[in-house]
Parts: sequence; C-alpha cells; structure tokens
Amino acid sequence: MTKSDEISSTERLLDLIRDDSREDIETADRRSQNTIVPRLKGLFKHSVSFKKVISVGVDLGHDDLKLVKIHRISDQKFEMLEYARVPFDAEVTRENPQFFQFLRAELANFCGSSQNPVVWCTIPSARVETRQLRIPKVSQKQIANSVYWSFQRISSFDNKDNLFDFELLGEVEDGNTTKIDVMAYTAPRSEIKELKDLFNKAGFPLSGISIVPFAFQTLLRTGRIDALESHVASLYIGRDWSRIDIFSEGNLVLSRGIKAGAKTMIEALRTEIEGNLFELTIAKSPTKDTARIRAIKKKLKFELENAHQLFFGVIHYNSAANLDDKQRLLKEDKIFKMILPALERLVRQVERTLRHFSLNFDNARVSKIYISSGVNPHQRILTYIGEELGIPTETVNPFADRPNFVSLAPSPELVSEQSAYVPAMGMALSSNTLTPNFLYTHKDKQKAVRSKRINRSVIAGFMLVMILCVGFSFLQKSALEEKEHQKNLIKRQLENIALRVDQSLILKLVEDIVNRNKAIKNIGQKYVSLAVIGEIADLTPPNIRLVSLSAQVGRDLTKKKSKKKRNMIISGVVRGDRLTLESTLASYLMSLGNSPLFEKPTISKKSVKNMNGANELEFEARFKLS
Repeated sequence: MTKSDEISSTERLLDLIRDDSREDIETADRRSQNTIVPRLKGLFKHSVSFKKVISVGVDLGHDDLKLVKIHRISDQKFEMLEYARVPFDAEVTRENPQFFQFLRAELANFCGSSQNPVVWCTIPSARVETRQLRIPKVSQKQIANSVYWSFQRISSFDNKDNLFDFELLGEVEDGNTTKIDVMAYTAPRSEIKELKDLFNKAGFPLSGISIVPFAFQTLLRTGRIDALESHVASLYIGRDWSRIDIFSEGNLVLSRGIKAGAKTMIEALRTEIEGNLFELTIAKSPTKDTARIRAIKKKLKFELENAHQLFFGVIHYNSAANLDDKQRLLKEDKIFKMILPALERLVRQVERTLRHFSLNFDNARVSKIYISSGVNPHQRILTYIGEELGIPTETVNPFADRPNFVSLAPSPELVSEQSAYVPAMGMALSSNTLTPNFLYTHKDKQKAVRSKRINRSVIAGFMLVMILCVGFSFLQKSALEEKEHQKNLIKRQLENIALRVDQSLILKLVEDIVNRNKAIKNIGQKYVSLAVIGEIADLTPPNIRLVSLSAQVGRDLTKKKSKKKRNMIISGVVRGDRLTLESTLASYLMSLGNSPLFEKPTISKKSVKNMNGANELEFEARFKLS
C-alpha cells in the first residue's frame, strides 16, 4: 500500500545521505558513466528522423493479450491505428517456448509493416511498492541519495533483488520551507528481466515496462481522460485482485492493491448455487442416485455459466442467456444478492483507502472515481460501488475522440470492453518524459542529461567557430573591397596622367641619373686634396707638429677599375713627457684611422730625440686614402 511519508528532521536525513553506506549508489552511478567519445558519436548518429513513430501498448493478462497501436505525432497528439484482443491458454506458462512463439506471431501480425515500433508492456502491480515522499530541497546531485535513503528508512529493500527509481512531482511549500514531492517505487528485478527476455525472444525488444497505475497516470497526462477535478481515483477490477489508485493534479499519490476481484465474487456465487441446488435435491431425494447426481452437476454448471455470463461475461465470448426481460431481471436480482457480500468487502477496502488519503493529504477528498476492468463486470456492480461510496463514478473509455486524439479504427461497442483496454492504451501513449519506465531509471536520465549538456556544448562550440569564420570572412571581404577601391582610384589617377611612360623615357631618365652621378664624383675628385688637408688639420692635436705631408690623389673616380693608388705620407714631431709620447702618437694614429678618408695607418719611421732639454718623438706615417 502506498503511503505519504514526510521527513521531519532535515539534518538527520542529510546525515544519512553522507553515510558511507551510500557506496552502492555511487558505484552504480560510476558504472553508468561513459566516455565523451561515444556521446560525440551519438550526436551525429542520431540525426533528425521524419519516419512515422509507431507505439504499441501491450497488456499481458491472465488469459488474453490486449494490444493497441498508436501513431505518435507529438507528446500531446496521437492517432489510434488499431487494437486487438487475443485469447490464449492460461495453462501455458511464460517460460514455455510455445508462448513466446505465440507472442512473436501475434506481434508480427499486429505491427504489420511498422518498422522498429516502440513497445511498452505492463507487469503485475502486486509486488511493486510505490510511496510518495516529501524530501528537503537539496541540490540536484543529492536528490537521488535523499530519495533513496528516505525510502530505505521507511521500507527497507535489497538493491540486488529490487530495482529502485523515482519521479519528481514538483516543489511544495511546507510551512516556511520549500520541499520536493517525489513518487518513489521499487520493482522486482526478476519480473522485469523475465518480461524483457520474453519479448527479446519474440523479436520485439521492449522500450518500456511499467504498471497499470502509471498507465492510467499517462492517460491523465496526455488528456485521454479529461479530469476536471484535482483529486480523482481509478478503480481497476481484475480477475484475482483489484486496485485503487488516487491521483492529484495528474500525479499518482496513493496506490493500494485489494485482494478481491471478479474471482472472489464468482467463488461466492458458486458456493451459493451449489448449496442451494444440493440442499433442494437432498430434501426431495435422499437416495444415492448417480444419474441424478450427474444431472445436478450438469445443472450446476449451466447455472454457474449462466450467472457468470450475466454478471462477468468474458468479452471474447458472445453467448447470452435466452431469457425474457422479466426472467432476466429476476435472475439478476438473485445473482446480485449472492455476490453482494464479496462486493461489499471490495467497497469497504476502497472506502478505507479513500479515508486514509483524506487523513494524510490535508483532508483532500476524491471527487470522482474512474472504473475500468478486464472482466466485464455488470453495470449493477459499478452502480452499487458509486452509490455506496457516495462519489460520482465513470467507466473509462480510452477510445473517445478528442482534439488531440483521433481513432482511425471503430471502438468496441460494449463500454466494459472499452475499459478493458485502459492498460494497453496507457502503455501505447507512454514515453520516458510522461511515464515511469523500469527500463529507463533516474540513472539513465542523469546520463541523458549529461549527454545533452555535452552535445549542447559541442554544438555551441561549432556555432562559435562558425561565427568566427563568418566574421573573419566578412573582414576579409571588407579588406578586399577596400583594396579594390584603392586600385580603382590609382587606375583613375593613371588615366588622368597625360605623360605616357615607355622604354625610351626610362632609358633617358637612367642616362640623366648616370651623368648626374659622374658630375658629383668629378666635384669630389676636384676637392679631395682640400678635404684631406682639412681632415688632417682637424684631427692633429696641439702637442703634435707636422713637418711634411705628401699625398697621391690622382685616381679618376669616374672609372671603377682605375689602377692608380691613393696614398699619403705624413711626418711630424710629438712633444711632451717621455712616458706619454708613444701613447700620444698611438692615439693620434687611431683618430686618423677612424676618419672615413684614411685607411690602415702604419708607422714607417720612429725615433726619440732630446731637443733643447725637451724630449721629442719624430715619426713618419703612411695612409691609404679611401
């Protein structure tokens, strides 16, 4: 039974979250992570598809297979293409090879030419535990751990045997704090694996596995059931059991299985008929007459089948009792009294569930009950349930046309037969965004979110590169246009020049330049002697007296290969302290060597003399003129 559980102490819960035993969840999360490369490949692999998306909902019952085929135009717009109900031998187990061969043939025939249909199927809800939890508002990364430990604190389960998942219902204001409502659930891994393997053997792998309460929730979320009330309930009357599910604003908040169904009422009917017939027969004829006993058994069987057909006619059997209206009404009254005790037990269980919901959900009251069944219950049973509970009831018709749903196949004639397709229709309309999927848990959703983030980052990177390329291309185009504009301006300027440049004009200009250079060199040759004397005069210090200067400057500067050498010889006297005469002479020669007019100064003669008590250094130096 689903309960509404609220965490009273935020700190205690967060301490549990930080506990080391959460290692199991963290290990599973690490295993679910993949490298970036496969995600990048998936970005390009999953291109936009324009193919028709076909969804097939499967309800695998006790003795029949119900199928619904939907064309999914969008998450809120559908076309119902086909439906079918196929009986099978209930004695054949699911592990029998004949069963998956039967399933393969029926699915292949039903899907027809549809390629890769999206197939969803239900599993029994009896071993699936659902609980609505209210957890503190924590960061996105801590939600999974918060829900996990909250569920473990209330109802412990083994991770190895049970699959754990949850669905976020939204944030709520609780006093002065904000909290998060969550629908959490566990399901046996063995049942999920068996069903998945069965469809894999049949050649139609399942895209989703869920339960009937979530199938009805999908009908609410897709608008197949137009519930104007905030709080509604779904009562599903099955063969061996029934189930009451309560929804608030389209979300499942409470679910409870009831061990009372059509079989319970049929057993009560059998007990009453057998007791009445045998008591009447024994009173009339106490002898052990085997022929009479066989006749009694035959009549018992006929009466039981007749009663079963009147109140629980199996949809795929079309036989009916040959009674006139008066006899039929009398018969129905009698049978209804026989099944009334079992029916009352069912109503009391539903009533207690509704009371529990009202007490634990802020005195909320269910405003309407939607009834569905796979056993075709009599209208008197449905009417009695509504009258006893004092709540309006309505038999669900999942085939009703609405603006977002078009049925291309005629719906079943009987209302009870229409409601039998509620689980299959809910599965056909299911998707990972609308319906909890035991094959696509919160870990898979987190992985998908991470993949989307990476894909978006890659796309954003490509867009940025594209923008940069476009910008660079625009700049290059602008630069080319500017160059073209400048070229056009120069062309126009050239067109405006009257003088035309040709080879003769260029040769004449070259000749003028050569003549000008020769004239300049002639002027230089004419004044080279004066330049040499001026340079010597400027560079000779006061303590050095030149005695003689001779230079040969006759080389023709206009001839590049003139063999005449240009030399200069100077002689002089250095006066001063004997210790500094040599250094003074060296410094003087270095200054002359640094001049652009003189090259490679060398001393050809050098001698020290004492003249009138003063020391003098006589020298003779040779230079090359540049």
